[in-house]
Amino acid sequence: MNTFKAIFTDWKIAKRLLITLGLILLFRWGVMIPVPGTTVTGSEFDTGSFLGIMNTLGGGGLTQFSIFALGVSPYITSSIIIQLLSSDVIPSLTNLNKQGERGRIKIEKITRLITIGIAVMQALAIILALSSSGYITIVGYNGTLGMFTLTMIMVSGSLITLWIADQITISGIGNGTSIIIMVGIVARIPTVLSGQLSYFVDSSSTAELYLLGMVNFIFYILFTLGLVWLISFFETSERRLPIQQTGQGLNLINDKQTYLPIKVNPAGIIPVIFSSAIISLPGTIAQFFDTEGAIWVTNNFALTSIFGILFYSLLLILFTFFYAHININSVDTANNFQKSSTFIIGVVPGKDTEKYISKVVTRLTVMGSLGLTFLAIMPYSLTFIGIPKSIAVGGTSMIILVSVAIDLWEQLQARVIASQTNVKQKQKIYQKENKGLEGNSETILFD
Repeated sequence: MNTFKAIFTDWKIAKRLLITLGLILLFRWGVMIPVPGTTVTGSEFDTGSFLGIMNTLGGGGLTQFSIFALGVSPYITSSIIIQLLSSDVIPSLTNLNKQGERGRIKIEKITRLITIGIAVMQALAIILALSSSGYITIVGYNGTLGMFTLTMIMVSGSLITLWIADQITISGIGNGTSIIIMVGIVARIPTVLSGQLSYFVDSSSTAELYLLGMVNFIFYILFTLGLVWLISFFETSERRLPIQQTGQGLNLINDKQTYLPIKVNPAGIIPVIFSSAIISLPGTIAQFFDTEGAIWVTNNFALTSIFGILFYSLLLILFTFFYAHININSVDTANNFQKSSTFIIGVVPGKDTEKYISKVVTRLTVMGSLGLTFLAIMPYSLTFIGIPKSIAVGGTSMIILVSVAIDLWEQLQARVIASQTNVKQKQKIYQKENKGLEGNSETILFD
């Protein structure tokens, strides 16, 4: 309740929210502007196909083939490449990764440069895929110069989208890249619900069948809400390790005990987004070749095939383990505990603490990766047993939507707590500085 109250009473928080909403509206406005010289003649993409995955990562702009069609997907792909190469693959990048804030800035610059190259490649691949499939008709541009112009428009739109995401991160609330993706998913909800309603309910049927269809649709909505709760529960569940500081009395009272919280899914939403980006990469490259092998790659490196689902599952598990141990570094945590004279109750400080934290993270990641994989591939797997794609729920989009919403709410709460703490500190300083002035009317008058 305090969080909702702070939104309307704390100007700094309200300002950040307004900036975030304004930037989201700017992005959605750009999504509605089609690329000049093209006409969209197709319908919705299959969510598990190469173009469907690109549409999700891009923020939904690909459906209208807008100037923001690429969205932040080139930056996501570039980030994956740089992070993997900086993990003891290229020594210079590894050294930059260990240089703190200064190294992070340099790595970010390299990431942005690679983003431009990937954006060019993805733009060309999407233009070729959409034009060859008949989804778009190019009426204003011809030849190499026309293709170059369309590519530059899409690349420029992607860089503008990335700028909007940066401004959300800096001046707004939440991670701008994740919010851009979430906004695209939210924008598609009315269309998805409309399709699901038309599947269950036939307005031209008899009253009994119409009523039965409505009941089935209501049960379907309740099932979807239950799945949202399950994802929320999974994303917020954590293991709490009781910790203590040297010199303090052992305290096992629940409301006073300090904990080191470790989530069941320590990697968060990153594995879902990065796995989606990786599985779309072979399809992107395949668009430049007109061979049977390229067609096989496009059809199988997608979530519409069994091979694609298995490959996607493997990526999810690998990325979950990789980022879980990056987010919770057992060596750094154990060293920080020793420096601050903190220890886990029942565990010897030093190497034993390091091994214990690593063991806990690994166990949790096993459960986290399996749960994440199950939720991500469920809707795509159900289609193989006869359930229509139009009513299959869950999957990548829902996980991203729920996870980003939870993260946004947690960041909002953190800002409220920080703001309230800052106010209390200022009040204490004010009271300390003005101590002794109470009752001294002469001092107050002249002050």
